[in-house]
Amino acid sequence: MRENRAVAALTVMTTMISLILFGALWIVQVNVSYLIENWRERFQIEIFFKEDTTPAQKAAIRALLIKHEAVDRIAERSATEALKSFRVQLGPNADILDGLGKEVLPPSMQVILRPDSRTTANIESLMARVRLMPGVERLRNDLVWLRRLEGAIWLLRLAVWTVSVLLGLGVLFIIANTIRLTLFARRDDIAIMHLVGATDGFIRTPYVTEGVLCGALGGAMAYAVLLMVYHAIFLPMLSGFSGVDISIQPGGWPLGFILLGTGASLGFLGSSLTVGHYLRKQRE
Repeated sequence: MRENRAVAALTVMTTMISLILFGALWIVQVNVSYLIENWRERFQIEIFFKEDTTPAQKAAIRALLIKHEAVDRIAERSATEALKSFRVQLGPNADILDGLGKEVLPPSMQVILRPDSRTTANIESLMARVRLMPGVERLRNDLVWLRRLEGAIWLLRLAVWTVSVLLGLGVLFIIANTIRLTLFARRDDIAIMHLVGATDGFIRTPYVTEGVLCGALGGAMAYAVLLMVYHAIFLPMLSGFSGVDISIQPGGWPLGFILLGTGASLGFLGSSLTVGHYLRKQRE
């Protein structure tokens, strides 16, 4: 690597750029998944009752909900409490509700689901059973948005894996060509080593080591660049949003190990395949 500094440096830089793209995609996926899970934790179903709903009907609905394995807890809200909550949501515009009666909003029952049961199947099953109960006027939920978000995260993961595979093949090709150039420059030395009895493993070791080092260095530099961009650009930018709960997960040490391991693995695979093919050709 010292004798071929330019080629080795080019390989490391190209590997670094590819792994930066891979790391950025991984960070995007992690943050989107985090936002969806954060939103999913606040997901709830709200049941609105008719004006003539009796206490017995409400009790029957509560008993049905409590028996369901997906339900964590239930909170009832009267018409007065609903109006008060609506005033809080409106904030400075709450005066538009002045003059309205206390019973303008229907009483309701909020159903909070268990964290491990907030799936579309459980929600649809629960809603289908509650909707037919006497005294229920309508249900409010964000099931449509949940389906859209789950579809979006599936497409995002598919895109991340597709682009990652393409980037990995690119890194593999670059490292393989670097080792091929090194083997071509050392072809006379390798022929002499064969003549004096050197084994394929003895000849292969330095070239495979070079591939692993190039890949690992590219992964380490990619992680360093991503951290620098996060601390130099995103943190100052997010600090300017005062009063807004915005956060970006940088990936942490797991991302560093992933980039380092991915680079080293691609380097090992590319160099091993190239050296093995070259040595087989030499024996022929």
